[in-house]
Amino acid sequence: MSLSRGVKIAGYGCVCACGNSAADAFDGALKGRACFGLPAHRVHSSYTDTYPVFMVADDFLAARNPEQSISQFLFIACANEAFAQAGITPEQLHTKRVGVVVGSSVDASFHCFDVYHHWRKGEFSAQDARELKNYLALPTAQTISRHFGFTGPFQTIVTACASGTDAVGIAKSWIDTGLCDAVLCGGTDEISLSPYDGFIRLMVAGKERCKPFSKNRAGINVGEGAGAFLLVSHATAEEFNLHAQGYVLGYGNACDAYHQTAPDPEAKGLIKAINFALKEAGLTADDLAFINAHGTASTANDPAEGVAFRTLCPQVPVWGSKGVTGHTLGAAGAVEAVLTIEALNKKIVPPTVGFEQYDENIGFTPTTQVTAVTKRFALSDSLAFGGCNAAIVLGAQDAA
Repeated sequence: MSLSRGVKIAGYGCVCACGNSAADAFDGALKGRACFGLPAHRVHSSYTDTYPVFMVADDFLAARNPEQSISQFLFIACANEAFAQAGITPEQLHTKRVGVVVGSSVDASFHCFDVYHHWRKGEFSAQDARELKNYLALPTAQTISRHFGFTGPFQTIVTACASGTDAVGIAKSWIDTGLCDAVLCGGTDEISLSPYDGFIRLMVAGKERCKPFSKNRAGINVGEGAGAFLLVSHATAEEFNLHAQGYVLGYGNACDAYHQTAPDPEAKGLIKAINFALKEAGLTADDLAFINAHGTASTANDPAEGVAFRTLCPQVPVWGSKGVTGHTLGAAGAVEAVLTIEALNKKIVPPTVGFEQYDENIGFTPTTQVTAVTKRFALSDSLAFGGCNAAIVLGAQDAA
């Protein structure tokens, strides 16, 4: 293939339960380290039973400006890491057409439950007013664009748990079509009452640490975090002498509309999305070093991915990273894309933390130890409510 068909990643950043930066998060993935526990100080649920979650470290969140939502704060931190890695400041890009595409689920939906409860009790405060104003007036992508002083197009992507993957793919298309010279993209989401209670009510939340693709898996753990990429055109990379940290080579999206919350057991939409992404990248399954799977550890999701991978990529190693990140919802695809680039660049794939038992209904065993890879391309996929399926093909920095 020709990498001229891909878009350069000038820099990237990440924060999640297993680390406060991209490198730190990947180290956490290798070692199985994560901030995992009960969210009593963050979520006030009426459920008697408690469900642990994957959280960003409290000391990292301590620097947040109260005018920002946690999701916005996390994404800005990741964006700053991406700019630092690229060796460029946002101000240097103010002469360029810089777009912003951010995927989110929680930050883009109503999550001011404490505000609502205070209003019902007649205890509405000035802080409540600020939170409500921020929610109504400052959509995620617009807030990020204004924060960095960009004047290009911006879009918040809300395709549930595929949001982060879709955001990266759409950002690629903005550069491919000449709409933008550079795009800041990715995903971000925070722990809140809505997803915490929501997954419990769907009866897919687990009371123990999740076990992706394992026969004895017992459900999803909600997580939080963000992943950000600075994508640039080849002309912009040359003008500012920006070196590639990796490449976004292909993107595919397909909605099968099978069910409001459950995946299609035949994986028809996911198979289409993966095929679209590979075709755009000009690659086949034989070119892939590994797949960073959605792998939520739910009873329905993991077998659906099994169908897709057995059909399209039966010999490709599969890594499930949610054993260290949890399900970061709208951020998941972006967080996993950052971890995928880290793995490609370091030429190793971490073990699937939590996996214990082979499941014949899934039909493969994911990575169980640190695995060396030589191929320079990988696939990351996402499945979401409403039958949304998305996939991106990524290349290592030395793929050229």
